[in-house]
Amino acid sequence: MQNTMALASVPLPQEPVLDAYTEHGVQVLILYGAADHAHRRALETVFTAAWDTRRRLVVDVTRLTYADETLHGLLLATRTRTRLVLAGTLPPVLRQRIAIAGTERFLPTAPSIATAITLVRGL
Repeated sequence: MQNTMALASVPLPQEPVLDAYTEHGVQVLILYGAADHAHRRALETVFTAAWDTRRRLVVDVTRLTYADETLHGLLLATRTRTRLVLAGTLPPVLRQRIAIAGTERFLPTAPSIATAITLVRGL
């Protein structure tokens, strides 16, 4: 019980931390921390803004600690609106969700942002 009280005093982030910039005409989103249902509204805002740029998109998932069906769904929705490549190593939960859903072919990956930018520009 004492451990539970100590954990309860730790503040939870209200939204995922991210960086966004444009390079070679490609919108790049770098996600940090958890991209899950608790952060759905913030993630939807960020992805909607990216869709509105009408630029091709690279999403760096290297710094994610967790991702659930919320991010998976947003990535698939993004793929219907623009060209998309994921950069970096997928978090295990996201990798498993993509494999189970069979959506690997819709969500191409690259080992780095630079490689992802080159790849998405060729799509």
